[in-house]
Parts: sequence; structure tokens; C-alpha cells
Amino acid sequence: MHLIKRYRLVIAIFLVILLVVLFRTFSHSNFKYDAKRWAEPSVLRSNLVTEEQIGSLHGKTLIINLDNQDVLKMDHRVDVLNIRVDSLFNKNNLSIISGHKGHVLLYSSENYKSARAWMLLSQMGFRDISILTDDSDNEVLKNKFRPDTLFKAEL
Repeated sequence: MHLIKRYRLVIAIFLVILLVVLFRTFSHSNFKYDAKRWAEPSVLRSNLVTEEQIGSLHGKTLIINLDNQDVLKMDHRVDVLNIRVDSLFNKNNLSIISGHKGHVLLYSSENYKSARAWMLLSQMGFRDISILTDDSDNEVLKNKFRPDTLFKAEL
């Protein structure tokens, strides 16, 4: 009993840490990673929307242009918002995205920017977000393979 009284502060701190670890382990948090769940739309290409498919989307469509210049001109009845990719995750911009009723399309002339933004927004819990792409076949290699003729392996 004397030992418990002597180390009660250490035991109390240990119990608090143990409870926090147990709580974080068994709670449902936003930081659980399910790689299959996030990779599946990219593999199936279900997160890509072409310009022709915009008319078939439900609700009002918001296009977020992640490029610095004003190059995106749409003929459809959609709203276009120009937001630089480095300020997309500001509180005001996130509230605009979450408050939008309808589909949100991310556009950038450099596909990796819109893909990264889509991944982060999807992991944050935003729904109805897709990538607006110029072509439906952007994964195909567009350059012809040319082997290096300067290097000859000696056997």
C-alpha cells in the first residue's frame, strides 16, 4: 500500500495515457486510411469527367480552376471558381466547396495537381468531387519509345 501511495502520480499519468491510446485505437476518426477505397476510383477511372459528360451530372456543377491563369471557358450552365492550388485548403475555400449543392469538378492543365487535390478532398470526406479532364484517354503514353542508341552493353 505504501508503494501505491508513493507512485500514485506515475500510475495516474500511465492510466491517462493508456485510456487515450485505447480511445484512439477503437474510435472512428478521419485519419483511418483505406488504400483500396481511395485507389479504386482512380483505377476504375470513375473520378474523371470529360467536358461532354458535364451535362449529365446531377444538380448544379461547380468547376474549380486550379491554374493561375484564366484559361477555362465553359459553355455549359456551370459556375467556375478560380482558386490557386496552394490556397484550396483555406477555411473559406473549403466552406465554399462543402456548401455547394451539386457536383464539384477540379481542373488543372497539369493533371497531377487536380489528382492530388481530389485525393485530399476525398480523404477529408467531401463527396461528389471529380477531376475534369481534357481527354478520356490521358493514361496512355503519348511518346513513342526510343531505346538509347548511344549505350551498347558489352557482354
